[in-house]
Amino acid sequence: MEGLAGARWWKSDFHTHSPASDDYGKGPDQTVVRKRSPRDWLLDFMRAGIDCVAITDHNTGAWVDLLKEANAALREDRPEGFRSLVLFPGVEINVHGGVHMLAILDPEKDKSDIDQLLGAVGLPDDCTTGSVTSKPPVEVAQVIHERGGLAIPAHIDSTRGILVELNGQSLQEILECQWILAAEAASKDCLKRFHPNPHWSLIVGSDGHHPDDSFGDRYPGSHHAWFKMGKPSIEGLRLALIDGNPLSVLRSDEDLGNPNQYASQVIESITIRDAQYAGRVDPLEACFSPWMTAIVGGRGTGKSTVVEMLRLALRRQDDLPEEIQSDFSEFASLPRNRNDTGALTLDTEAVATVRKDDIRFRVRWRYDGSGISVEEQDTDGMWIRGVGDIRERFPARILSQKQVLALSRDPNSLLKVIDDSPQVARAEWNSRHEELEARFLRFRSELREADARIGARPRLEGNLSDINRQIRVFEEGGHRELLFVYGRYRKERRILNDRLEEMKAAEHRLRELADNLDPTDLPEHDFGDARAAESDVLGLLNRAVAEQRSVQLRLDALANEFADFQQKWHQEVVESPWNRERQTVAQSFASLKERLSREGVEDVTDYGRLVQRRHVIEERLKGLDAFEQQRTRIAARAADTLAEIHNWRTELTKRRLKFCTELLSGNELVKVTLVPLGDNPSLAEADFRVRLDRTDGRLRKDILDDEGGSGILAELYADAPDDPQNRIVAMTNRVAQIKRQICEISGGQTTPERTKWFHTHVRQLRPEQVAHLELWWPEDCLHVEYRRAKSSPFVSIVQGSPGQKSAAILALLLAHGDEPIVLDQPEDDLDNHVIHDLIVRQIRDNKRRRQVIVVTHNPNIVVNGDAEQVIAMDHQNGQCIVVADGTGALQEPGVRDEVCHVMEGGRKAFEARYKRLVSPSGHA
Repeated sequence: MEGLAGARWWKSDFHTHSPASDDYGKGPDQTVVRKRSPRDWLLDFMRAGIDCVAITDHNTGAWVDLLKEANAALREDRPEGFRSLVLFPGVEINVHGGVHMLAILDPEKDKSDIDQLLGAVGLPDDCTTGSVTSKPPVEVAQVIHERGGLAIPAHIDSTRGILVELNGQSLQEILECQWILAAEAASKDCLKRFHPNPHWSLIVGSDGHHPDDSFGDRYPGSHHAWFKMGKPSIEGLRLALIDGNPLSVLRSDEDLGNPNQYASQVIESITIRDAQYAGRVDPLEACFSPWMTAIVGGRGTGKSTVVEMLRLALRRQDDLPEEIQSDFSEFASLPRNRNDTGALTLDTEAVATVRKDDIRFRVRWRYDGSGISVEEQDTDGMWIRGVGDIRERFPARILSQKQVLALSRDPNSLLKVIDDSPQVARAEWNSRHEELEARFLRFRSELREADARIGARPRLEGNLSDINRQIRVFEEGGHRELLFVYGRYRKERRILNDRLEEMKAAEHRLRELADNLDPTDLPEHDFGDARAAESDVLGLLNRAVAEQRSVQLRLDALANEFADFQQKWHQEVVESPWNRERQTVAQSFASLKERLSREGVEDVTDYGRLVQRRHVIEERLKGLDAFEQQRTRIAARAADTLAEIHNWRTELTKRRLKFCTELLSGNELVKVTLVPLGDNPSLAEADFRVRLDRTDGRLRKDILDDEGGSGILAELYADAPDDPQNRIVAMTNRVAQIKRQICEISGGQTTPERTKWFHTHVRQLRPEQVAHLELWWPEDCLHVEYRRAKSSPFVSIVQGSPGQKSAAILALLLAHGDEPIVLDQPEDDLDNHVIHDLIVRQIRDNKRRRQVIVVTHNPNIVVNGDAEQVIAMDHQNGQCIVVADGTGALQEPGVRDEVCHVMEGGRKAFEARYKRLVSPSGHA
């Protein structure tokens, strides 16, 4: 708990005994027990988790200095079991009249102060446990008060207690003593039969005379009280006792657990650097209590700057309604000129320190977008890079007065606030809903694909019928053999023709070769005839030419001979029995072709292709049979998913209903009612028109007429049941009927309830639009009511003033959620009566469940809201600063002075709460 800003609860035992008391350790082992050292005595209380101890031995302060010295040594040594322990010097005084009274002094006091006090109440210097003061109880209490201490009658409802030992006027005098603020009592109700309006705080202490439970039930940690203080001091204790049970004093026998528990996520601080008017010289750091922090100061001191910087750091800009986004945008910008309201610079940085699940994080925002956004502190205290979406990981609700007013003007916008609650868990609901919608739309798409494929069946069946008829022409009447023979003859004729063409080609090549063999002219003039050798070689040349021409002639003759062969061969083929049979088959085929042509068969050779096509079509039709079965399954899944969406949408309404039933259940001034699926057709119209793709205002007669008395939406809400459960059933059935009717019209059906223009429009919708329309649901709506007094009737928030609307909405916002909530001047336009009943009470009741940070000018919120931390702000030398002396717990004099100084009515607020608020300086 160390390091928390502002006040917290201190576990305290203000009635203890040490070996300085004669009866310490009373029993068979008293001699041994009385030898216990101051160090061991202190460790007994440390191990019991005690924060503050008053040393209250009988008529002596002998061990006060010894224990203070031992405590200082333990802080140095820090042995096992050590924890910080604040010691309040004190004494249990045996007062005249036979009663005991505790005197508690400031931790700065010592044994000499106790000795002086004992002398002042009339005890001798050598007093013993049995010595009695010369002064009566009221005068003893006055002496203790005048010396800056607290007088607390001890164990008032048992031996040596005032309720047992005193009676009559003596008892009444002490019960009405102005110097006594508290008493120690075993019973919380013991004063009621003695005084009609007891003003004392009733505390409990151990009054332990043994170090453990081996000799009775009173020992360190067995009985204690919790006191709310900033830092333990006599003044903090005094104010806690004035404030009393249960605001600032709790007893261990009330079984309230640890009052220092706080929300799992809290904002510890915000540090601002290099903004226009904050953090330019030194960083502006504001530290927050995990319970309630009030930020106070005059106008222009930077209170709202702290809020908006928190908004930037925690990425909550998008939470602002559109109508006030422009105000924030002006703040979160660079000033364009000297008069511009831009509050940032290029170097502005805001760092929020957040504690979540006992782990500290730093969440950073910079104007230039640089740096690490999230850091996490490891077990060694080092900062390492963190991960995750800041908005999602560190939720917070930051609300300006303008935001609250915007919400109050549109109560249905509160649905988003309600949906963010863990009870409704809209984000988790959305995830499932989006999954279901995606699945439904996928099934609808698959159905459209299946319908398109199945729609081909009539065409395929017609084609198959034609093909079968054509094939029957082939197969009936023995035409298959004719086609086979005709095909064989065609093939043989093609082979014969190919042979003939090949012989013609060979003849052509022979003639071409012969032409190419024609010898060139012999150049005889190049040879002389004078010599015999030259004449001889010329003869050789002539012989070669003659031989070449002979070959040429033989090739010509061979070609002619081959040509004759071809002619004779072809004639033999024409005159052959094969050709006569072929011609007969050809004539039969021509007759068949003419007949088939009349049956629609253009190519009489297509028998094989027709058979193949028939096979393909038959296979496709078999596939469609399976596909139709699959379509049936898809349609069933689509219907099941739509029903699941319907149930899941109903689940959202039921969650909201349950939440609204529990929300503000104990609040007698604000009431919130959820109307399943709404009750206003005009509010449902916009979304319905979007789904119907008719946002131009047409088709009013079919959708909703100008008077709201007719049309689909008017019919939807007509005479709907008021009971929420019955309304859910009736309204969901009506919505389903609307969707069913539109789907039927889309499919071609006609309904007399709708115009022809509506029918025409719906039939023009794309199938995917119709599918999206099937997912339409009207939104739930909220009715917020309030009353100014318990005796007044509830009225709708729409009838209230802006201030009354804001107060009702604030009460609702404060009543749920466990994320930190930051409120900027929530009291604007509210009177103090409303502030106390609707705001202060909600803050006080909820701050242990969630952290509350409030910027306020109203002292009642600070004082009666019991702020654990007050941050005072000022404007100096052009910069907004945190005033150190005015920042801290309410019990601190500087904080009280600051509240009284800067807040109109601050002193009055303190006096109203602390009826006898007296500090050492004599003022609040």
